[in-house]
Amino acid sequence: MGNGPNAKATKALLLGCALYCCCAGVGHAELRINHLQFVGSHNSYKQPMSGGYYTLLSLLDENAAKALQYAHEPLHRQLDLGLRKLELDVFYQGPGQAFTVGHVQIIDMNSHCTSLRDCLGQLLQWSQANPSHAPIWISFNAKDQSIGWLPEPLRFDAAAFAAMDEVIEDMLGPQLIRPAQVKPRATDPPVWPSLAEAQGKFLLILDEGGAKRELYQEQWQRRPMFVNLAASHPAAAVMIVNDPIADGARIRQLVRDGFMVRTRADANTVEARQNDTRRRDAAFASGAQAISTDYYLPINRFGNDYRVGIDSDLRCNPVNAPTHCESELRALSDP
Repeated sequence: MGNGPNAKATKALLLGCALYCCCAGVGHAELRINHLQFVGSHNSYKQPMSGGYYTLLSLLDENAAKALQYAHEPLHRQLDLGLRKLELDVFYQGPGQAFTVGHVQIIDMNSHCTSLRDCLGQLLQWSQANPSHAPIWISFNAKDQSIGWLPEPLRFDAAAFAAMDEVIEDMLGPQLIRPAQVKPRATDPPVWPSLAEAQGKFLLILDEGGAKRELYQEQWQRRPMFVNLAASHPAAAVMIVNDPIADGARIRQLVRDGFMVRTRADANTVEARQNDTRRRDAAFASGAQAISTDYYLPINRFGNDYRVGIDSDLRCNPVNAPTHCESELRALSDP
């Protein structure tokens, strides 16, 4: 290279580039949302089932009644507590009608928000009051299951999903992390935004399989919601893998490969009734970014201390977080 002025300038430029690259590894831009882990709630809208319906269901199917014996705080309270993953069950009411939010038609419809627009409005209001919040993940179930002795719900067809997308775009459009942004080229792995870029935003996923999933994913690059698809699918980015004990190794590999995964720490009140933490511990160890629970409060209704939580709204992912993750999170939380 020599020792002339040009050589010195070149050395200075190379040194500057090296310093920049080194320092960039410490900046917030390097910490991406898939490097984190957080807790959320399952059927987040749910209030306690009415006593009469609970008694009737208990007579018909005691285990089914026990599985529904849980409820949640209002949505804004859950967010205040640090939850960053929520779930809404939506029923289609027909063209021009509101999408109602509830769990099982008639018998388990007590909700902190009665319509999709109402629910999203509550979340938007909280977001506007807390504009630097970590991204909020919302999963949706499109409810149209037939239950023999209950009214038949309307099916989710192309018109229903188009109407649902319209409500979502109207309420949250500018604040969405979109499938087309994360998968700008369908042949590439997901490219997740940094935590700084994702502050104040929402990530939505349609948690459905079969015909509903196939119908929605046909136009995935134009949709506001991600779809739960096989890792080999061009649109695959977010996964729902509910059993962290049976599928722990699979979840870890998905996380290493760049996917975001939701799993469940408990289900059907079983773990909470027995104060069984094995599934909870497996969920955290798996590296799934979103850990869903019905029990984020210090005390549960079954008289034991079963709880799923972390010290703050975010923690570094045990599977894929970069070495500087802890320092970045501390810096982000400093006033």
